[in-house]
Amino acid sequence: MKIGKKKYYGFLIDADNTLFDFDRAEQEAFLSVFRNVHYSGSLDKAYRQFSFINKNLWKLFEKKKISIKAIRKERFVILLKSLKIKEDPDKLALLFIEELSVKPYLFPHAKEVLEYLSGRALLCLITNGIASVQRGRLAGAGIEKFFQSIIISEEIGYSKPDPAFFKKATADMHLPQFTILCVGDSPSSDIEGGNLAGFDTCWYMHVARMYPPNRLKPDYIISDLNGLKEFAPEIY
Repeated sequence: MKIGKKKYYGFLIDADNTLFDFDRAEQEAFLSVFRNVHYSGSLDKAYRQFSFINKNLWKLFEKKKISIKAIRKERFVILLKSLKIKEDPDKLALLFIEELSVKPYLFPHAKEVLEYLSGRALLCLITNGIASVQRGRLAGAGIEKFFQSIIISEEIGYSKPDPAFFKKATADMHLPQFTILCVGDSPSSDIEGGNLAGFDTCWYMHVARMYPPNRLKPDYIISDLNGLKEFAPEIY
């Protein structure tokens, strides 16, 4: 881990669970959809199971073992089979995406920090999320204006931690890699991916947890987005 706070002229910033409170949005979207399903069990238990399935599918996506299109439906196929529910997974998948895209819950200080950073450096949003969900929430939160570039894996055909994803970000920023900080909550896609692509990295620990011992370590760790202000150059 680096000592002291280096100044950066560009920031690659993840979306889900870095700027957006994705866990809250996911839970609300799921419960909204599943309340109309013929199911007599606990909705909270069903959500926890869905969230576990969803996280594992996204891990497979990072390893290029499943597509985003397949994830949309497969998470409901697996859940419905496990709960022995006869519902149309395609219908639930569509409703879930619609609900998720209109829940732009930002973490504390996110908008304020983006405004501060954008006045001092270039910002690029980097996300593996579903394009319609990300575009909908970016618009709803009113933060598109802070980014010079928005890179969504579904739109460009490759995803974090693929080095090609980060090369696209570097090209869009028009800055040397050593002047750019990659910020995110995922040890695998954001930190390890950023490190392997040659960037300094900052892990956003939005909930208290240990950093995985088997992953490349971040250069910095923050638990409050306000901490990013310390990496921005001063205005003279």
